[in-house]
Amino acid sequence: MSQLMTQEFCISISDLAAFLHISPPKAKEKAELALQKKIKTPWLMPDEVRATLLAEGYKYPQKVVSVQMLKGGVAKTTSVLNMGLRAAMYGARVLFIDLDQQANLSFALGVEDESLPVWVDIVEKKKNIEECVRFIEPHVDLIPSSLNNSVMDRVLMNSNRNWAQAIKGPLEKIRHRYDLILIDTAPALSATNTAVTIASDEVILPVNPDKFAILGLEKNLGELEDIRADFDLQFQKKILFTKFDGRENASHELLQKCIDSFADELMKGYIRTSSEVKNSVRSGKSLFAGKSPVKADYDLVTREVLGFM
Repeated sequence: MSQLMTQEFCISISDLAAFLHISPPKAKEKAELALQKKIKTPWLMPDEVRATLLAEGYKYPQKVVSVQMLKGGVAKTTSVLNMGLRAAMYGARVLFIDLDQQANLSFALGVEDESLPVWVDIVEKKKNIEECVRFIEPHVDLIPSSLNNSVMDRVLMNSNRNWAQAIKGPLEKIRHRYDLILIDTAPALSATNTAVTIASDEVILPVNPDKFAILGLEKNLGELEDIRADFDLQFQKKILFTKFDGRENASHELLQKCIDSFADELMKGYIRTSSEVKNSVRSGKSLFAGKSPVKADYDLVTREVLGFM
């Protein structure tokens, strides 16, 4: 069971009101109308938010989003965790897939059992995908990772089957159950990440204000274009600027470089730096449990991913 508190999977009526651009009493009224019942708490469960937003005409996407970056330390796993949890708060049905053998996403969601089946077991036909899905909370499932996934590249390359379909093929069996499938990846250019890209409708590349991160971004973008051409793919590329510090010139300079060089791919939102961002994965708590100002950043980014802008 996850270490996360139940409240971390709920959204407040005040937050729902801000999202809908109405007053909290009006938001409560809309929720009660959609649910056909009185609301007695300041919190709404994911199913309640979903019913309210569907009644308001919002539609949930059904897409696979992978978060990739050649360089480490760019808040990749933190972004996967907080985007997924916020999407669930908005009523989306979310599946996390951890494909990084370090398994930080799995640990953050309270799954630390090394004996559990992971994706390499699916590739080797030891388990089917349904057997690998772990329930975390309503609207949140996880396919965990462990050090066992460290051999994935070798298994894929030695496979007599079509290794490029090693992620997409199994996902086809269950993707209809979810509105958003978020894949966390290892910081590498690899056969595994190629298979992840082939399975993705959208690839998000986090980049922080560091010249080596920009070099990694350029390398990653080139690799994605090669994969797109080799496999005739139509996925979208998005760049997420992370760890922005308004007090540092480097943050402003490199953000401007991203705007100048990658205007079409750059996401509308960006993520400010904070100690809460650094600690959210390590502590097993989402940013939305506290009062971090960065939760507004991830809220905006999540709405962009869901198409709720």
